[in-house]
Amino acid sequence: MKALVLTKITDYFRKKMEEFNEIEWYTPKDIDYVLEDVEIIVTGYLTEEQVDKAKKLKAIFIPWTGADKLPWKKIKERNIIVSNSHGNGKMVAERALSLSLALLGRIIEFHNDLEKGIWHGFAVGFKEDDYWYSLQGKNVAILGTGVIGRHLAKLLKGFDCHITGFKRSKEQIAGFDRIVTSIEEAISDAQVIYLALPLTEKTYKIIDEKMFEKMRGKFLINVGRGELIDEYSLFKALNENILRGFASDVWYKYPSKDEQVILPFNFPIHKFKNVVLSPHVGGFTIEGQQGRIDELFENIESFLKKGFPKTAVDPELMY
Repeated sequence: MKALVLTKITDYFRKKMEEFNEIEWYTPKDIDYVLEDVEIIVTGYLTEEQVDKAKKLKAIFIPWTGADKLPWKKIKERNIIVSNSHGNGKMVAERALSLSLALLGRIIEFHNDLEKGIWHGFAVGFKEDDYWYSLQGKNVAILGTGVIGRHLAKLLKGFDCHITGFKRSKEQIAGFDRIVTSIEEAISDAQVIYLALPLTEKTYKIIDEKMFEKMRGKFLINVGRGELIDEYSLFKALNENILRGFASDVWYKYPSKDEQVILPFNFPIHKFKNVVLSPHVGGFTIEGQQGRIDELFENIESFLKKGFPKTAVDPELMY
């Protein structure tokens, strides 16, 4: 069986490849002459033209979670299996928690001020404007109850939070105090909101101006995808003090080979003191990278032995 790997191949990744003697592995330099013959492609990015050219393609293995960069119309027409990896979900959940602690704790703001000799708190007169916000006992909404959301719920229980989860269908999930099928219901009494949904046709800009009106005085943390939130509405919500604060690890614009230095947004949200920025590194730890690679190859092994991977993406839901 021939497989084409269109993602970065680390030493750890290569060791995993070497364990599969039954596969002929090809890399990006081989794409022009081998694409027509491969049965497996490891990537999260493909064009319609590439899928058309890959006439023998049976399965696409995404070495991370997001499946929103694939040509789903073509994939569904061809009944191509798509598998993704959730092996770094624990670390993304940890990043979500750390972002919320930094945001509610005003860590970045106070750090930047103290660098300039500007003090806050009891040292300069016990001003109420200097209070930071504790996560202890807060009402929390987690929008998205997949691997990230479930691990995040476990972490938040250590802060005695009351946790509401949003998903499309109701079910009992460990770590959540309740599950609801309406975002409005999930956020109604929440003080802190975590966004951990996949990006699909249905979730694109699911947080818009109307939804921000329902988030008055709340904190919002995004570890899903930037496009879950309408960008202008986000800027407006911050500019008009609708949100109490915002933190994100996911964005609207990313560096390219030609442009490495770039702001990740189109509106100057970094100008607000109650914003914390992170450069999409939620799963970028040694454990996270090895975890997603391990799960990738577990899926490939299952496909080779049983004809289907351990983790498959629903083509209708795109997650």
